Amino acid sequence: MESLFRSIAEFCRWGLTIYEWIILIAIVLSWVNPDPRNPIVQFLNNATRPFWNWIALRVPGSLANFSAYLSLLLIWFLKIFLPGSIVALGEFLGGSAGLFEFPVRVAGYFLLGAAVVLQNFLYFLVLLLGVWFVLTLVSPSVNNPIVRTVFILVDPFITPVQRRLPRTRIDLSPLVTGVVFLLINMFLVSELVGFSHGLTSYTYTERVIYRQEQNVQLFAAHRPCRAVFLLHERSARGCQEQFMVQHR
Repeated sequence: MESLFRSIAEFCRWGLTIYEWIILIAIVLSWVNPDPRNPIVQFLNNATRPFWNWIALRVPGSLANFSAYLSLLLIWFLKIFLPGSIVALGEFLGGSAGLFEFPVRVAGYFLLGAAVVLQNFLYFLVLLLGVWFVLTLVSPSVNNPIVRTVFILVDPFITPVQRRLPRTRIDLSPLVTGVVFLLINMFLVSELVGFSHGLTSYTYTERVIYRQEQNVQLFAAHRPCRAVFLLHERSARGCQEQFMVQHR
């Protein structure tokens, strides 16, 4: 049972990987305006454009231009969430995972996929911001498709920062925005990735061991209090016995 589900998960992962490369090739070709009558270009458009349009209709208007890149992020998320959930389901049906572990591991794979996507997206934006900062130093032609694409991608993020920074001869907004994204990755997203990894490897045995460790720590923490309580109880009994002897 478990081996069957692992095979299905591996097949799913390979299928998503192939489609990921199809999207990457289509994105690169969109930068150079290829011949639309070319059969390879037609295949790539038929395989990716409907997916991109589907995403563009379901995101805010400001993100519609990101539909091709959002589709790639969605594939990265599914490459983590779907195979992991399928394996967790196989282990649950096979009896090697309990009823509690299955939803915990599925939630862990969901959070892990979302965290990895966010992490890669932020690193991608940092790279684009660095490229745009270099481009602003050389004043490239806006008619260049690569320059125009980079500007469309980074403009929603640097425009709010430009409004708050003092005007200088060199536009520092790409660098400031890139540093903010790096800090978010270091202190927030990385912690979420580590937490999600812990959920995906959470098994019944680990849960039992964790509870035993918690009980030992709780007993150790309350041992001094119990000793003081027993000391006061013995002292009170001694005083009571002494009082009874004196008033007989």
